[in-house]
Amino acid sequence: MSDLFRELFRLANGKIRKIGTRPNQYRADPVVIALRQSEIGMFNEVYQIVRKSGLSIIKRTKKGAIAICRENNYAYDILKNRCGVRLTVVMNGYEFVWRIGRPDFNAGHVKGWEAWRLFVKLCEEYKIDLQSMQIDNGEEVKKTIEKPMIYMLVTHTELDSVHHIDFHSSYASGLALTHPEFRPVVEKLYNERKQKPFYKDVLNCTIGYMQSLSKCSARWAHLSRDAIANNNTRVLALSMILQKTGRRIIGYNTDGIWYQGEVFHDVRAGEGDGVGKWHNDHVNCKFRAKSDGAYEFIENGKYNPVVRGLTKLDEVKERKFWQWGDIYNTAAAVIMYDFDEEKGIMLADPDDQIEEDL
Repeated sequence: MSDLFRELFRLANGKIRKIGTRPNQYRADPVVIALRQSEIGMFNEVYQIVRKSGLSIIKRTKKGAIAICRENNYAYDILKNRCGVRLTVVMNGYEFVWRIGRPDFNAGHVKGWEAWRLFVKLCEEYKIDLQSMQIDNGEEVKKTIEKPMIYMLVTHTELDSVHHIDFHSSYASGLALTHPEFRPVVEKLYNERKQKPFYKDVLNCTIGYMQSLSKCSARWAHLSRDAIANNNTRVLALSMILQKTGRRIIGYNTDGIWYQGEVFHDVRAGEGDGVGKWHNDHVNCKFRAKSDGAYEFIENGKYNPVVRGLTKLDEVKERKFWQWGDIYNTAAAVIMYDFDEEKGIMLADPDDQIEEDL
């Protein structure tokens, strides 16, 4: 084990955390690896060493913490979600973590469990009993959650006079609108997000955490379900108003609407600042969509490419240097990866590539 420890220490560039006899309290500083062809070999090297080491598989609690038991003295495991993979190794009171994934997975923002912990604290301050709201069929409820509204109705056509409506913190707003007891918490996070930027991360992470099977056994999945359904209902309702007033719907991106025509304003239709409200955050754009997850627009002379996922072009050209039409570059096709229990991270079969995968 001493040779393995030294090798992992080398591969982790010295990033290690002493956890003693309470590994469930881990707060490791992970080795972050970009999900790029040039770097996945680094992750796979570590994974193969660990997989063949004879270490046990980490036993976790229902909340996803590392359990306190003898088997976890020398153990490892893999945690996966649609954005990336996390490899955790516990050895004799120390912990190593390697994390590989998309930029949003590796971004240095508040982590899911940190956001949830702050959310719980605020709920306690406002006398909201989250424990009494737990359900024991979270996995089944999670299956009923509506999909994000991410699709384009007009593609491969250059359009002018295109605008974008954005709902403020829309998923969190959906929670406040469907379960009013949460409104004071959501409003506090929203109103103070500019003074405390991490509050925005709490707003963004909480709804996802509630339905996480690995983090909390989806014990609040029903709250997540209601929040997301409310978002979708508001987006569709506003779409109908836009169409009735002569605008053309171009597409949707979760909590936003791309539309063409005159810029729409109507406080009676929910325009404004605050929970459940919306505003035009992009106006008078030149716009073109390649697919549901790839589009480009020019606003006030500035070019903005949007591609959900990583591409080969990202490895040689930062997106701030992309130009009109680069989303159609063959190198700008999204690269999808799978995780194989024996091989590690590997390129997915093109026929099986789905944007919601790893």
